[in-house]
Amino acid sequence: MELLCVPGAGGSARAFRPWVEALAPDVTVRPLNLRGRDTPVSTLVETAARLAERIPRDGRYALAGHSMGGLIAYEMARLACATDALPRPEFVVVAGARPPHLSSAGEFARLVAIADDDEFLDALAAAGFVEPGARQSPMRALFVPTLRADLRLVAEYRPEPGEPLPVDLLAWHGADDLSAPAAAVGGWARYTAARFRTAAFPGGHHFPFQRPAEVAALLRAHVSVH
Repeated sequence: MELLCVPGAGGSARAFRPWVEALAPDVTVRPLNLRGRDTPVSTLVETAARLAERIPRDGRYALAGHSMGGLIAYEMARLACATDALPRPEFVVVAGARPPHLSSAGEFARLVAIADDDEFLDALAAAGFVEPGARQSPMRALFVPTLRADLRLVAEYRPEPGEPLPVDLLAWHGADDLSAPAAAVGGWARYTAARFRTAAFPGGHHFPFQRPAEVAALLRAHVSVH
């Protein structure tokens, strides 16, 4: 089983390193970078289409995404399920992500419009999207432009109507995550015609990387039933 993992806004494939070790050898974790940072994309759906090119043509696979990556993983699954050119994933995991009809597009549009970087990072920290010390990071000059560009994709995301996915959908949330609380995450139920499962983890928005052992246990349990 290969698990293709999509990071959240401003993140990179490195975010999933804890999963690589925690899930070996049962599951091969294949973290994806959202894009070549020198190759701009115009929409979240376009990002999903480019990443869908990485879907393996042979063997078992599933998709997982954190925060904005959850929306991208969902759109990748829609593409895969809408064509015979790509195999369907066995299941999709959306972690710390609001469903499309409850997306944070309006909130992110407001945040991206904040011109001052300090105010921008403080607002994101207050909403739980970044760590409180983000504005003090020596790497901020590198990640702030990328973070703004990624959040703009969410702000401009307008999902197309379509049929529910014909594959299992797992929606996870952090118990203390203000941005994707249980009530919102439960709204993913309408996006699958197969099995739907929710799970709560201790922690806030970044729980998937703070609780790799618990994440691995739940993923292994689901892999074993396929």
